[in-house]
Amino acid sequence: MEILRSPQNAAVRRLIGLRNHRRRRAAGVVLVDGARETLRAMESGLNLRGFYEPVDDSGEFSVEVDGLTDARRRAIELGKHRGVIREVFAKMCYGEAMQRCVAEFDAPGDRLADLPPLQPGLILVLDRVEKPGNLGAVFRSADAAGVAAVLLCDCPSDRFNSNAIRGSLGAVFSVPSASGTQVEVNEYLTQHVSRVAAMRVEGAGSLFEFDFRCDQVAVILGSEADGLGERWMTWGPPNEPRLVDAVKLPMAGQVDSLNVSVSAAIVAYEAVRQRSLNSRQSFGSDHLTRDRL
Repeated sequence: MEILRSPQNAAVRRLIGLRNHRRRRAAGVVLVDGARETLRAMESGLNLRGFYEPVDDSGEFSVEVDGLTDARRRAIELGKHRGVIREVFAKMCYGEAMQRCVAEFDAPGDRLADLPPLQPGLILVLDRVEKPGNLGAVFRSADAAGVAAVLLCDCPSDRFNSNAIRGSLGAVFSVPSASGTQVEVNEYLTQHVSRVAAMRVEGAGSLFEFDFRCDQVAVILGSEADGLGERWMTWGPPNEPRLVDAVKLPMAGQVDSLNVSVSAAIVAYEAVRQRSLNSRQSFGSDHLTRDRL
């Protein structure tokens, strides 16, 4: 096993530089911290470029955590495994990945055109959502609830930000997703969706009265600071725009809105509830349906 011992090593310096998100995106790679998240990236089919984990001076592995043995074995089989002495590894890793692993993958396609055909169900659209932690939390809920896809519309952060990966527990690799401008996302929805709703504080209807039971439906959620504002009042072809259904969550207290990731989770599970009732299938701890929403 090759062991990297110097912070001046070319591979170490490159990986440290890739912690800059602009450089990472320009290089077309994804950095994944932690064994569980790395395994999910591997299982999603991403191409592994390198796998690094901390070792002591004699080359012994530092620690064993859930998933690390399997991730290590796959990396060794692919000839991508390297050890890094702990002092150097501390400069490469992010957050709680210390004493676990860091993996580098080729980034998958991010365009809407790269999305595979989706199963019928709910599409969540995140419009200008800024915080990577919120993106990650949305993906975590989307994975749990079987959401068909998550679309990022004009979002400053991407789903492969280290905070997003960690917040999603690797679900950014399991949920179909893509990014685009409002024009591009609208064109995609026009071609693939039957109904579109937008979460608005001033929405006229309750979320719980919106019908999620059609084959493909999208719900748009706005940014943390500004919501949707004047965006997404209509959708569809420019020559035949359709009104977006403006819906809201009933709020009994003084606060008029919830965190975007919490709202997304409520939307996803309301879709679960309606579609489960419609199909007379149970969705609970004893009988989980694996169908997409």
